[in-house]
Amino acid sequence: MFLFDADKAANGGIFRELWAIVRNFAMTSGLRLAAAIIVLLLGLKIAKAVLKRYEKSRAFQKIVPDVRGVVRWLAGFLLYALIIVLVIGILGIPLASVATIISSAAIAVGLALQGSLSNLAGGIVILAFKPFHVGDVIQTGSYNGTVESIGVFYTTLTTFDNQRVVLPNAGLSNANITNASAFDTRRVDLIVSAGCDTDSSAVHAAIERVVKAQKYALNEPAAFIRLNDCTDGKQNFAVRVWCRTENYYDLYHDLQEGIREEFVRCGIAPTLPVMNVKLSK
Repeated sequence: MFLFDADKAANGGIFRELWAIVRNFAMTSGLRLAAAIIVLLLGLKIAKAVLKRYEKSRAFQKIVPDVRGVVRWLAGFLLYALIIVLVIGILGIPLASVATIISSAAIAVGLALQGSLSNLAGGIVILAFKPFHVGDVIQTGSYNGTVESIGVFYTTLTTFDNQRVVLPNAGLSNANITNASAFDTRRVDLIVSAGCDTDSSAVHAAIERVVKAQKYALNEPAAFIRLNDCTDGKQNFAVRVWCRTENYYDLYHDLQEGIREEFVRCGIAPTLPVMNVKLSK
């Protein structure tokens, strides 16, 4: 137990003892501590500059955009890990002891962050098998949008109404994904209806004129226009027109508007709902 000695304090004995402790620490470990702090500060500054320079390099720009975020994260992780190892070495701490502590901490952190590790594994799966790329339009679950980034743990989408959606990679790697940008061309499928009392050849000709007038429609593969069925007092035509993927929605709406206007111009009657009523005594 510490006892305060007034006489010793009066003679400056306590302060001499404290000064001796500080001087001894400075001589044995102080220089190491100062060197470790200097190396840490300089190392962090240099690592930041190196990462920024690497991001502007040609080698980094040649990397597929999907992987750039992951590569930068790994490069930063390695640089900072190297700095920590240097600092530990300067302080004279045995690396074997540090490795044991890190292993124990890694197990504890791994148990606490199982979800994050699952996201990391999912990110690796996505980057390895490439079900989609940055810039692709995809649909997964109730989300539909453009892929803005593929990170280590999360993938970010921007929806068509300009909302940001952040999806965990663990769920995304196991989800059903529709990639609308996977191919250069897409097909617009429509069902166009007209009254059953209208001449089928006239309806076919009207639709064909509209299709041929579309600037986004491709000549090959050729458009498909055929009578599909006649039900509920209407005849339904299947219309299938190919276009470039980036022109899909423009062609879809142009066809809808053009066919409607052409039907009005040609006097083709619109379909009306039919109800069958049976009367019994």
